[in-house]
This record gives sequence, C-alpha cells and structure tokens, in this order.
Amino acid sequence: MRTLTTLIFSGLTALVSAQAFQQEIPDKDQKIANEQAVSIFTSVREVTRPVAQTVFPIYSYRQQIAYGVSLGEGRLLAKWSELARAPHLYLANKDGQGLVVKPIGVYPEHDLVVIEAEGFEAPKAKWADGSDLAAGSFLAAVDARGEAQAVGVVSVPARSLREEDQGFLGISMAHEAVPNGVLVSGTVRNSAAHRIGIEGGDLIQKINDQEVDGFYELSSMLRRLKVGEKPKIQVLREGKILTFQPTLGGRELEELPESGQLREMDRMSGSQSARRDDFPNVLQSDMELEAQHNGMPVVDMDGRIVGMVIARAGRISTLILPGELINQVLKEEPIPVAQRDWVPRRHRQLQPRRGQRRGQHRLEPIEPQIEQMRHALEQIERFLGR
Repeated sequence: MRTLTTLIFSGLTALVSAQAFQQEIPDKDQKIANEQAVSIFTSVREVTRPVAQTVFPIYSYRQQIAYGVSLGEGRLLAKWSELARAPHLYLANKDGQGLVVKPIGVYPEHDLVVIEAEGFEAPKAKWADGSDLAAGSFLAAVDARGEAQAVGVVSVPARSLREEDQGFLGISMAHEAVPNGVLVSGTVRNSAAHRIGIEGGDLIQKINDQEVDGFYELSSMLRRLKVGEKPKIQVLREGKILTFQPTLGGRELEELPESGQLREMDRMSGSQSARRDDFPNVLQSDMELEAQHNGMPVVDMDGRIVGMVIARAGRISTLILPGELINQVLKEEPIPVAQRDWVPRRHRQLQPRRGQRRGQHRLEPIEPQIEQMRHALEQIERFLGR
C-alpha cells in the first residue's frame, strides 16, 4: 500500500518541520503531529489486521513466551530455542481456548520448530519474497489481535550472522557518550584494526562516509561488513583527521572484554532471546521488541508477510527471517523432535481480563502507539541523514 508509505513520510515531514527551528513543538504543531500519528496507525491497521488469523500466542503455564504462525493443517511455525526450554506449552486460539502444543520437527540452522495442537484450525500464512526490501523500508510486527506490536524500518538488509561470514574489525568501544562519534578503548592484537594502526583513544567519526552516532549505530554498521571488505574509516586523533582502510578478516580472534559490557547493557535494556546470532540469513530492523515477541509475522506496507521475528539481538536490534528463506526451508522435512521433555497439559479456557468477555480482545490506548510511531519517525529521520 504505497499510500501508507506516503502518509508516514507526511507524518515525518510534519514532525521534522516542527522540530527543525524550535526546541519545543508549538501546541498547534503538536496537535497536527498527534492527528497524523493516529492516521498513520489507522492506515497501518489496514495492512496488519488481515494477518491476525494466522498468528497465535504460545504460553508456558500462564506466561506468554513466544508466538506461532499458522502453516495450515493444524500446524504452526515458531522459534525453537524459546520453546525447547519451556515446560507445559500451549497456545491460545481465537476463542481463548488453550490447546496443548506438540513439536513435530526442527530446522536447527534457522532455530525454527514446527508444532501442532489437537483441534487447532487456522488459515495458512503466505510468506512473501521480501528480497526487494532496501534499508529504510517500513515494517510492522503483528500480534494476535492484528495490531502492530512495533513499527520500524529495515536497518540492515539480509545478511549472514555466521562468524565465518562476518568481517571482523577488532575494536572495543568506550560506552560513555561523546559528541560526533564513538571512542575506541582498545584493539584486538593482530586484528584488522590493530594492523592498520587504529588505536585506543581514537574517535571513530565515519564508516564509508556515513556519520557515526553512538556505539549502537557503530556496532550495527560493523555487523553489515563481510570478510574481505575494505571499509573507509575516519577517525579523530589528537585534533587530526585520519583515514584508514583495513582489510577485514574473519572472527577467529577473541573480542576484548568491553564487548561483554555492551552485551550486558543490551541485557539490562530488555529480555534476551535464547539464540540471537549465527543465523545464515536475517534482516535487521530497529523495531523495539522483547524476547516474548519472537515468532511474530512481519509485514511490509503492502501487507505482505515478508518475514518472522527470530531474535531480539539488542535494544533496537530485531532480527527477522526473510519470507523467501522460510518458503525454501519449508520445502524440506524438519528433523524429528524427541517428545520426552514436552509435558502435555489439559485443554483449558484462558481467563479474560476484568471487564472483558471471554474470547474478546481489549484494545490498548492509542497514546503509547503515538509515542512509538514518533520514535520510529525519529529513527527514520536519522537514517535519512538530516
């Protein structure tokens, strides 16, 4: 739906123009921005609502831990590592009834599991080829109500996260915020950065002529690079601008301890996926999701299901298995799963929230969604290089 993309950019233009010349948005501009945000979410619902019949929450006891997407014939596709460690699994159908989940088989390379539930019926999801999605393309992760759980953009096109495929620069980053770049705290001995002459204390300002704005962005930039690439890296050292162009090797070297600090900061900012790397092919988005949202279908602004959320990799780093990959994977039979760790549980009716009839979903207030869209627009603004 190209009209939706146009509407989103209209909302972006309104927000940017309101903020470009004043620190605070005037009341009239704030009102316009809020009205456009509501219009945007109304339009987003047009592409997310049809997906509702194919996505279902999965629970362990009464805690939701993931989602599954219907494959038809009583089966669903879900994230294997999240389900494998959880006992007493069941899913909630559209009538609010809990149905016992049983695994059929796994695709371990992609961390996928095919599950089935007795009495489960739902239309089959149609996975679309999203290989035409470029960086900056709008996406939405869809929950069981057909609502957009998160809206964002493609921050990194499809790539491999296998260590043997990723280029390794070999730096550690200081986590204190500094203006106009990211401070290098050290380099790995014999790494590409060490060999080319990058040193602790250097301020990385640009990668391939793209300005660096914080260590999350720099980390995302570096993850896009492959073995053998020669990125142009601009650093500031003692008041002088220096440019390096190292040849990246593989990740056979150990990272410095500071990289663990970055992982700890990611962990503290939200729940962690059981597996969040080593995928042979994933898209990356800036959508802010939690581990319990793994398995959600992801749609583009034409309403195509272009992928499935497979991992929360960081605070604003969500990994998505592309739809064309899922289609290819499903042509093969999954590896059978042992049943001994999966404890059956009687069907039971889920209890509705107070003031809510059984089987009825309560709509959430629009204000958090407006704020979520405003954040997404700010991400887009930075991507466009304002």
